[in-house]
Amino acid sequence: MQAKSSLANLMRVAHTLDVVAIVNADQSVREALTDVVFSAGYLPEPFESADAFLKSGRRVITSCLIADMQSSVMSGLELFHHLVASGGAIPTVLLTSHSEGDLRRDLQAGLQFLSKPFERSELLACVRSQITNRNYSL
Repeated sequence: MQAKSSLANLMRVAHTLDVVAIVNADQSVREALTDVVFSAGYLPEPFESADAFLKSGRRVITSCLIADMQSSVMSGLELFHHLVASGGAIPTVLLTSHSEGDLRRDLQAGLQFLSKPFERSELLACVRSQITNRNYSL
């Protein structure tokens, strides 16, 4: 009976946390990002691909998306544009190896770039900013 009570408490807490989806093909990077996001008080939802995220049905509860610009199938930027086009845009942090100047043409509401390598505090500042400002008209 205590297990059911603990699970119920966990579910109540989970509903009060912001869900941060993490899309990255590299398992070690995905796990590291998951740990960082969780340690900051967010509920991480890791996915190995954009397709896995889209098929999960979790986008409606996702407060922020962290995705890698480099992907063999669908890049983080392509995922963001897909979400916007389908009417389900999510504030997104794109991890990239490009410099900010190279990406300025793609800046728009709800999209933030973070150049690799980055500090934990930089990532969390981006996530916090995206969640705080998620009322963009995307």
